[in-house]
Amino acid sequence: AGVTLRIECDEDVELAIRPRMLRVVARNLAENAIRYAGPGTTFTLAVERDERSVVLSGRDDGAGIDEAELPRLFERFYRSDRARASRGTGLGLAIVKHVVTQAGGSAEARGARGRGLEVRCTFPLDRR
Repeated sequence: AGVTLRIECDEDVELAIRPRMLRVVARNLAENAIRYAGPGTTFTLAVERDERSVVLSGRDDGAGIDEAELPRLFERFYRSDRARASRGTGLGLAIVKHVVTQAGGSAEARGARGRGLEVRCTFPLDRR
């Protein structure tokens, strides 16, 4: 697909999510970029921590999506007009959001047409 995949992660950061579910999230974010970002783009899966949360993000520098469509990206079976021409079920990002919210986190999408897409999954730090 002509998409470069990168990982940026501090090895000391831990996420409060089962490893199998983390793989589902990472795979769906990467597959979304591979299908829709376009050739010659870079997809970066990153994990970073601040004082209140851990953020897992998948971002690409590809084709992006109209800002008006961003809120709908997590709806089951939703596919933007550009995505309708390619294979896919419209479930990938809906699954991401479901897994993240079940783990106590939240998911949001940022981006614009021609400026790529970033999906941010934020997990609160466990304060036990």
